[in-house]
Amino acid sequence: MKRRRASLVAALAVPMLLAACEQPATPSANAIVAKAGGETISEFELDRAVARLGPMSAPELAQARTKVLEALIDQHLVSRAAKDVKLDTVPEVALALQQAQRQVLVEAYMAHLFKDMPPPSESEIQDYYKRHPELFEQRKLYRVRELELQLSPERMVDVEAQLKRSPNLSAFADWLKAQRIAFKSGEAVKPAEKIPEAMLAQLVTMKVGEAAVVPMDESHISVLQLRGIEAQPVSLEQASNAIGLMIQSGKRKTLLDAEIRRLRESGKVDYAKGFAPAPAGSSAPSGTP
Repeated sequence: MKRRRASLVAALAVPMLLAACEQPATPSANAIVAKAGGETISEFELDRAVARLGPMSAPELAQARTKVLEALIDQHLVSRAAKDVKLDTVPEVALALQQAQRQVLVEAYMAHLFKDMPPPSESEIQDYYKRHPELFEQRKLYRVRELELQLSPERMVDVEAQLKRSPNLSAFADWLKAQRIAFKSGEAVKPAEKIPEAMLAQLVTMKVGEAAVVPMDESHISVLQLRGIEAQPVSLEQASNAIGLMIQSGKRKTLLDAEIRRLRESGKVDYAKGFAPAPAGSSAPSGTP
């Protein structure tokens, strides 16, 4: 019983985020089910905590409510004890509390922003399927050996030239070691949809055995060697749900980006000296003392 209660306390310690923003099924949000450490536990709090456990039968629900209530009482008592010794005033703890509160508000605002967004239409799903044959109709599994390198942009040309001169990837890796260029090596089999877009764009043009350099950002590149390919197509019917989620995710990102731009334009953002981002296209630090 003690182990079960401890696990419930740990589970309840995870922020509820959007679950706390949903409306209760019955108008009992203010009904008090217990008091612990001078704090009240409402039926709404209990209901939301139980709801996070998923669907249950009536007997299971009754048992879960009892166990969850005990875990909530433990949680309130521990929280009260932390406040009594003023742990909530410790800078790291106070900052974590502020960040958690902001994150809950951000999640709630995103839910508010997306609530009226309609699901993708069948025509949108079909169009997405046709425009991305590499992910569906011509989907493949790629076996790839990858070397991840961190180096300055000016060395990129030398690395690409050496890769072309090297008889194989092992010889190229030996050259990297001699040049004291740090790298991580790994091999994996991944479907097209699990491969970053820049890598996939390169892989679809390669033959088995070939190697290529793929820039990832200003200081990181990946050296890929295609070791094998296996066709594994997916039909429109099989991919329909996944495509719907991808379209929805893309729409949400577009909407969220636009909303953030609007908030930045309408709000006031002041940077302390030395912390303003550099102008676009410039790598020089701004606000130098």
